[in-house]
Amino acid sequence: MLSSSSPATKARSGWSRGFTLIELLVVIAIIAILIALLLPAVQQAREAARRTQCRNSLKQLGLAVHNYHDVYNRLPIGTRYSTAAPNWRIGLLPYLDQAPVFNRLNFADSFSGANYGTNSVLNNLFIPVYKCASSPLPGNANSGNYAQNAAAGMTHDYVGIAGGIDSTGVIPATQCSPEHRYGGITCVNGLLTGNYCYGLRDVTDGTSNVMVIAEQSGSIGTSDIRANYYGGWGGFTRPMGPGTDTTATLTSWTSSTDTWGTGITTVRYAINPKTTATGMNEVYDMNTALTSYHSGGINALMTDGAVRFISENINFVNLVNLASKADGVPLGDF
Repeated sequence: MLSSSSPATKARSGWSRGFTLIELLVVIAIIAILIALLLPAVQQAREAARRTQCRNSLKQLGLAVHNYHDVYNRLPIGTRYSTAAPNWRIGLLPYLDQAPVFNRLNFADSFSGANYGTNSVLNNLFIPVYKCASSPLPGNANSGNYAQNAAAGMTHDYVGIAGGIDSTGVIPATQCSPEHRYGGITCVNGLLTGNYCYGLRDVTDGTSNVMVIAEQSGSIGTSDIRANYYGGWGGFTRPMGPGTDTTATLTSWTSSTDTWGTGITTVRYAINPKTTATGMNEVYDMNTALTSYHSGGINALMTDGAVRFISENINFVNLVNLASKADGVPLGDF
């Protein structure tokens, strides 16, 4: 029999004790719980960073809008007649460090994604400032699965605000069309309208109370309905606006008037709708909705250059007022 002081006994007493299976499972479970607790925080931090980047993109657009105004004493045209003509996104390029692209453009040729002709620089062109980092939607997609964007023009995440209308009678009828073909309503009471330039002097409601560009980076259900028909750079089917193309022309449109375009929208529906509706169920409609993948709302660029987060629960009349440059209606909280 070995004594307690024997070498064999001392060797056995010096052995290290390993983990049992139960102890190992407990450790794994604790690690899994910690990961489960930390993962949402990490995801929230990442989304906060993406949301900040999205805001910064709009701030850059705001600087570009004001630099454009400093040069021309007016804002860019929202969109031009015809569909092969450019919209405001082209006009801002020199003020977004994209002068080399702008200088290669031939304004006598097409800006339609069906065929850019000599403007082939627009094929698959991707300008990061026109994309919201929170959106998983592609930047050079055939938006809406239409062959008209065969040249893969950019599918943008920001849309110009042409105006807004609702059923309360707040918006003078002379500034909006009747419901035209495809169910859309087109207004010119905003700042980025068709075939006409407005200046900051026209914003009598106050530049901090009027949107000029807003986010349109989300989907509606599974549908990508951003205002990027014929690619994101093209124009509009009809002449409209003050001057020779008066608002009387706008109000004379009928349900058979063929009207569609790219790059602008008239606010007619709430932010982040769950389903589509008349005038916003196709990418070429004139009432495409303001959408995002942010929780609870969208980012919007105000005319003074500030970026505001607009809740999807905003009173809809206030949203319409934000889209209108001179309706004279006091704004509530937003």
